[in-house]
Amino acid sequence: MIRSWQGDSELEPLYHRLQARKTRRGFLDSFAEALVALHARRCGCSIQVEVPTPSGKTCDLLLERNGVSLFVHVKRLGSRKPTTKRMQISSRLRILEQIEKPWVVKVRWQESLDDEAMQAFVIAAASFIETARLGDEKVVRDANGVELGGVKIVAPQEERRVALVIGLPSGFVDESPRIDRLLHRAHKQFMPKESNLILVCTPHLQGVGDVESALLGTYVERWDEHPAKGKRVAHGRSKDAFWCNNQMQDSQLAGWFWLAPMHHEYQGKLWMREGYDALTPVAQLAQDIFSK
Repeated sequence: MIRSWQGDSELEPLYHRLQARKTRRGFLDSFAEALVALHARRCGCSIQVEVPTPSGKTCDLLLERNGVSLFVHVKRLGSRKPTTKRMQISSRLRILEQIEKPWVVKVRWQESLDDEAMQAFVIAAASFIETARLGDEKVVRDANGVELGGVKIVAPQEERRVALVIGLPSGFVDESPRIDRLLHRAHKQFMPKESNLILVCTPHLQGVGDVESALLGTYVERWDEHPAKGKRVAHGRSKDAFWCNNQMQDSQLAGWFWLAPMHHEYQGKLWMREGYDALTPVAQLAQDIFSK
């Protein structure tokens, strides 16, 4: 497919960039841009690559459709280590999803657990979830002190039952600080007085939560706010996010997508900053392309 871009006035520059890359890291960086460009082309956009800015930097892509322009900055979160095999998920974990608590819960466990050890892990995890608060974390061990896994309360939710998120066997990794650095790098490449969109891609689906936390803040207990009706504690976002308060006011649009070369469909999510008019032509364009 990429070879077919030869001779294409818009996509040929991306073809040559991919051909010139000598390292895996550089190739994947360019491949992420190529996937975004291909997706935008399929959505009816014309494309310009590496558009210079007045500051001497470049925007990765300029998308245009029906007279509406959007400058897109693609950043890739590299994997800390390659995934060599698919994790086996025990049906016993379904028990945790029956707990009537309004939490998003991240769980991890050692891949070597047999059925008896997994049952012990689930029982301990369930007991913890019943009494835990937002942000609490527990390492579960057996009678000999050997670690079985861990549980962490990561966010509130509207549903009254637990929603599970699978973590890494070696521990929970918060990628928000790394993503925050990518967001700031992208911001330095903005085209002044134009509509700019930052897209961060991750090698795993769970990355969508890390991007959201970097943009909006992690969930915390907020003692400076009144709890919702029927709640004892107010929950909100931390104040250290990319879009916190009056920071980065020229950044109004951001998104995430899954960098999975073996899949052919774009899978992503779009965020608009609070107060941004979602009915403007550029907002409609961004939603049409990147909220799928």
